[in-house]
Amino acid sequence: MKYKYISLNPWLFIICLSPLLLMCSEIAAQQSKVDVEKAIVNKRWKLIALNGKQIQGTSYAHYLILHSKGAIAESKMGCNQLRNPYSLNNKGNLHFGNGTSTMMACPNQEIEEAYCQALLHTKRFILRKQQLFLIGVDKKILASFQLVPKEDGRTFVGKTFVQEATQSYDPILGGAPFLRFESRDKASLKLGDIVERMEVQYEDNLITMRSEFHSQLMLFKIVNNEVLIDDNGITWILKN
Repeated sequence: MKYKYISLNPWLFIICLSPLLLMCSEIAAQQSKVDVEKAIVNKRWKLIALNGKQIQGTSYAHYLILHSKGAIAESKMGCNQLRNPYSLNNKGNLHFGNGTSTMMACPNQEIEEAYCQALLHTKRFILRKQQLFLIGVDKKILASFQLVPKEDGRTFVGKTFVQEATQSYDPILGGAPFLRFESRDKASLKLGDIVERMEVQYEDNLITMRSEFHSQLMLFKIVNNEVLIDDNGITWILKN
């Protein structure tokens, strides 16, 4: 049996293959962008250095969150709440636009001002393990952040804390103030004679609580699994 070979025009082969290659490239680019966003977006990053100087801050007072919803960067540098639009891609480019800020008179506002300028001059980002670096046009590191791990709250479910130097609590009226974690995202908080249901969120060494009935917000710093300190400096200790 004899075979007949047909010579194909190489340009025809390239023309037929090009749409397939383009489609594969677009899919790879989309997947790469998803991976980038998964790595840095919707996470809390604690500021650890600004323009080469170390920052002694906390994860709830000196932080950056790149929200995927609306592409808004939320941040705080010790006082005012900052919100800036941002854009990023899978090539490491990251840009921030002019944003909005609360207008509180704050001490050490020079840190906030320097941070705002760092955002506006950011051109790229670098991610190394659990650290995020904002890079300027001259490849200078403008700001450095450390990833804040999430506390899932499992260690606190079913536990009750009372204010230090009190030995008893009453789940209805009277007795000492108490904080009882009903589930990972719900708690009962008694201050005075009122017991309120609170929505709970955990981040790093911080517990944020918001009343289900109004906008009251309370913060508790986790010292360890048996000791909490609220935003008034009052110590709460494990009762059971």
